[in-house]
Amino acid sequence: MAVPQAIVFDLGGTLVHWPDWDEGATVKWSVSYDHLIATYPERRWPARESFVAAMRDAEAAHWKRVQEEHWSGPPTGLVREGFDRLGVPPSSEELMAAMDGYAHAISGWGQVFPDAREVLGMLRDRGYRLGLLSNTWWAADWHNADLATHGLSGLFDALVYTSDLGYSKPHLSVFVEIASRLGVAVEECVMVGDRMI
Repeated sequence: MAVPQAIVFDLGGTLVHWPDWDEGATVKWSVSYDHLIATYPERRWPARESFVAAMRDAEAAHWKRVQEEHWSGPPTGLVREGFDRLGVPPSSEELMAAMDGYAHAISGWGQVFPDAREVLGMLRDRGYRLGLLSNTWWAADWHNADLATHGLSGLFDALVYTSDLGYSKPHLSVFVEIASRLGVAVEECVMVGDRMI
């Protein structure tokens, strides 16, 4: 067995906790909807409840594919699928408005676990390369803003979000990607997460 040179962390449930995540889904998608209709009031939009239900269904379908196929895709894909479920084809600008509203809703939602900064700093001081590998549909910018808000962004040598890739954990390619960005072999990495993958 190779000597570990890098430690790769999952994000949600490992370093950051999002309280009431599932229960708050209606709120997050409602904020997305409100931003969308405020930005494009001239368009005839479906009711808020229909929008929220379609986006939640698209989100559930996304996570099912992640679980079953180890697939991943960009944030625009999930939101576009939600619009498809509504039978409402959005322009690129409308799609971005819905995403901007969602990004606003989740900003500051997460809470860093109390020992996260300390542990990351200690590992960095011991010479380990630190990486972040998260299965997510969120845009990298959303996560990076969250990491900066919580004082975590400067602690990592590499960040990989599966929304930027075609696959998700546990597909081998995502581990190869983070190892490559860290400049180490896959077998020199240790993965830390909140559940087995």
